Amino acid sequence: MSALFCLALLALSSLAAASDPGCGELLKPLEVRSQISGKWIFHAGASDNEKSMKDLKTMESSWIELSPLPESDDMTLSWGDKVKDGKCYYGSVNSTLAGNATRVTYSYNFSGHEHVGKNLMTCAECLLWTDNSEAAENGETRHSRNLYIFTKSGQLDDSDLEVFRKQAACLNFPAEFHFGKLTDVEEEQQ
Repeated sequence: MSALFCLALLALSSLAAASDPGCGELLKPLEVRSQISGKWIFHAGASDNEKSMKDLKTMESSWIELSPLPESDDMTLSWGDKVKDGKCYYGSVNSTLAGNATRVTYSYNFSGHEHVGKNLMTCAECLLWTDNSEAAENGETRHSRNLYIFTKSGQLDDSDLEVFRKQAACLNFPAEFHFGKLTDVEEEQQ
């Protein structure tokens, strides 16, 4: 009887494992760049760097807008961030595509930042970005790996959130995430 129970349990666990996608499937790059155009609302993010994660946690809400540049593979990245003290910050930079990697370089708060990353396949109406970044502040350089998920609505179904968590685990990110609030970033630039 116990052998039969063990066989049944083994069969069920094999079926569950077969239906659960592996990391190779979860980390496929998003190849169709036209799918990333438009406005996206920050839902959650993580960083493997303690200072970068602390900085991320100061953000209350955020949006980005990706617009293709004419006759180019490059894009303009515009953003608006509302931080916990109620201030809003806006900016716009060009991002450069090289192979399957995108490079974004900008200045923020008197420090230079460079992000090199890619978009990964994820849920419909979602944008998943992972990068390696370098920030130069006060004569010191900080390196970090980051992961952000954006959605068109700012909301994410529980099943899609679970897939995002699995993707983060596949990329060896800590299980600590910062979640944005669904408050609007001020529409008018200051």
